[in-house]
Amino acid sequence: MLGLTGYSAEQEEKLLEAVLGRRPDGIVLTGTLHTESSRLRLAQAGIPVVESWDLSDDPLDMLVGFSHEKVGEQTARHLLEKGYKRFSVVTISDPRGLRRCNSLIAELKRQGIAEVPMEVLAPPATLEVGREGLRRLLEQPLPPDIVVCSSDTVAQGALAEAASRGMRVPSDLAVMGFGDLSSAAQVHPALSTVSVDGKNIGLQVAQALLERFDSPAASHAPVRIDTGFTLIDRAST
Repeated sequence: MLGLTGYSAEQEEKLLEAVLGRRPDGIVLTGTLHTESSRLRLAQAGIPVVESWDLSDDPLDMLVGFSHEKVGEQTARHLLEKGYKRFSVVTISDPRGLRRCNSLIAELKRQGIAEVPMEVLAPPATLEVGREGLRRLLEQPLPPDIVVCSSDTVAQGALAEAASRGMRVPSDLAVMGFGDLSSAAQVHPALSTVSVDGKNIGLQVAQALLERFDSPAASHAPVRIDTGFTLIDRAST
C-alpha cells in the first residue's frame, strides 16, 4: 500500500491506522516527524519500520537517510565561500524543507549575516511558488544577490520570474535549488542544487527490511545509515 501524507503528521497517523489494519509485514515512512499516537501504535504493532529521507537521534526502528540540518549548514558555507552576502530563502511549509532553510539561516548568522529574508508559502512545490516567493523578496528595500530555494521546482520558478524581469542569473541574482531533478541541468541557466541519491536510499531501505524479514526472532543491531548528499555547482551560482 502507498499513502500520501501531504507533509502532515496527523494525516500520517490516519494512514497508519488504515495500513496496520491490513497487517503488513513492514512499513516504510518518509521522514521522522510523527505524532506520539503514531509512535505508540507502531511500537505496539511489533513489525519492522524504516524511516527514510531523514536522520534522527530517536529512530522508531531502522533509519536510512541524510541530515537536512547538514544540508543547510554546508550550503551556507559553500555559498559564502563563493562570495555571496545578501541571502534570501523561498520555501514551502514542508517540515524537512524548513529545517534545511532554518539551518542555513542559523549558519549564516554564526558567520555574521544576521538578516536573511525568508518567504514561506503553502505546498505543494510549484513554479508559481518560486515566482511568487521571488516577487515578494524583490519588493524589499535591499534586494538579495542570491535566493536559496527548498526544491529545484521552486528554484526553477525563481529563474522564470528573474527572466521575466530581465534579470541576469547569476550576475544580478544567483539561484540555488535542492533535489537535483532531471530538469535541473537542462534549464537555462543550469541550476545549482543539492543531489541526494534516492536510488541508494531505496536500495538500503529494501535491504534493511529483507534482512529483518530473514531473521525476525534474532536480536538486531541498530540500523542507522547516513547516505549523505552532494553540492552541485552549475551556472545559476
